[in-house]
Amino acid sequence: MPPREDHDPGQDSDPTQVPVLDPLLRSWLAPVVGEVAVVRSMVGGITGQMLQLRRADGGADVVVRRWPATHGRGPGMVRREVEGLHALADVDLPTPTLLAADPDGEASGGPTTVTTFLPGRVELAPSDLRAWVRGLAEMLARIHAVPPPTLPACELWISSDLHWLETLDVGLAGIAREARALAARPADPAVAVLSHGDYQHFNVLWQGGWISAVVDWPTVGLADRGLDVGHCRLNLAVLFSADAAMWFLEDYEQAAGTRVDPATDLQRLLNFGSNWPEFIPLQVAGRASVDGPGMAGRVRETIERTLRRAG
Repeated sequence: MPPREDHDPGQDSDPTQVPVLDPLLRSWLAPVVGEVAVVRSMVGGITGQMLQLRRADGGADVVVRRWPATHGRGPGMVRREVEGLHALADVDLPTPTLLAADPDGEASGGPTTVTTFLPGRVELAPSDLRAWVRGLAEMLARIHAVPPPTLPACELWISSDLHWLETLDVGLAGIAREARALAARPADPAVAVLSHGDYQHFNVLWQGGWISAVVDWPTVGLADRGLDVGHCRLNLAVLFSADAAMWFLEDYEQAAGTRVDPATDLQRLLNFGSNWPEFIPLQVAGRASVDGPGMAGRVRETIERTLRRAG
């Protein structure tokens, strides 16, 4: 069956990888999607299997996310995504619609969700980086403007290993110590917003120069707005530059009409680690150049400029 032009199947899928659906998963999917004509592996994921399925009856494509049966956090991540997508169902945001879920994997063979497949493609080599960053920031401001639904708090990923930063900080102004002290300041739960939890360029789809979808919601919850801002800025510094990370902060604050607490923002920036140059190329999957050796320096520059900005 030829690809449908409106679905742009090249966005995250690899047509050279044709996985075979195991009988258990196929049986569980049958009531949801019927007979499947085409299966494609989607590239860039590192935590589980992502499949794009085309229905034999010509219905809309769907996306299957399947966590390994041995993944201890898989059931919880599926339940969190189910809650989040239900809460987003009636919100004016370009998000997937949940079609089915099997949190414990008893019927499907592993913790699994099925969602609608949205048009667009991940853009990792924008022709106008400045405008692209602004678009990312404005979309996040839209997400944070949604009245906070009843959801659990986002998980905090606070790194205790700052060896990479301390090594770069030798003979300088003690950036690691200053950043750690500011990041330790607790956030005010009263100002928590709807948070994607993993907002960054790998989870945003573009079409015709505009964002067409925000995907990948198993980390959704409530959090200080700095959590999403800092996480996206970290990823921008890693793949692009400190300038891109600082542009994002400025553009977000302008779009949201409020300042970002540097404490939570810095918590996320400090989550860079020595393994990032290893897994970022897996996410990029050949869609852009990756400067692994320069990542730590770009993140350090972003942290230093953030501290100066915080005063």
